[in-house]
Amino acid sequence: MASYYYLTAQLPSIFPNLQPPMNFKAFKELALRSLSKKDAQILENLSLEPPREEKSTGSAYLDKWYEFERSLRIALEQVRSAKLKWEAPISYNERVLLSSAFTPVQIARTAASIQNPLEAETFLDNARFQAADTVRGAENFSSDGIFAYAVKLLLRERASRFEMEKGKEEYSSIYNTILDETK
Repeated sequence: MASYYYLTAQLPSIFPNLQPPMNFKAFKELALRSLSKKDAQILENLSLEPPREEKSTGSAYLDKWYEFERSLRIALEQVRSAKLKWEAPISYNERVLLSSAFTPVQIARTAASIQNPLEAETFLDNARFQAADTVRGAENFSSDGIFAYAVKLLLRERASRFEMEKGKEEYSSIYNTILDETK
């Protein structure tokens, strides 16, 4: 585990609302030199999109992170579909997950109430960033600390790709398509 300490000590700090200090590819190249085979495989499979059904990743941290992200996505789906007066199918297990997920439901409701899509995405990214730290706890110099860093780096990379003008164009296009379908 000493190699995890040295790896963590080398990593630049990541802050919400700032550009990522390095790209994920560079981070992964650096991290793979220090990680155990098991942790390296977990890092290789890391994604911001959790599987719809709960499945163990081999990391307690990522399992908790994916549970948060899964419940947030389900809550967003439910809130957005209710806003559009659509039915969104939800399984029993997903209902159980949502019933114990007060924070993701509140985050989804707040995000859905934000009129500007870029501001809503920024709000969601900040909530995810905060959750990545909260779920990690105090474990900085362990595989959980490395995976938390990876999640936050992926979140910042994703947010840095948002472009306001392209987003407005895409939003208008999707909005008009939906309006045409409801006629």
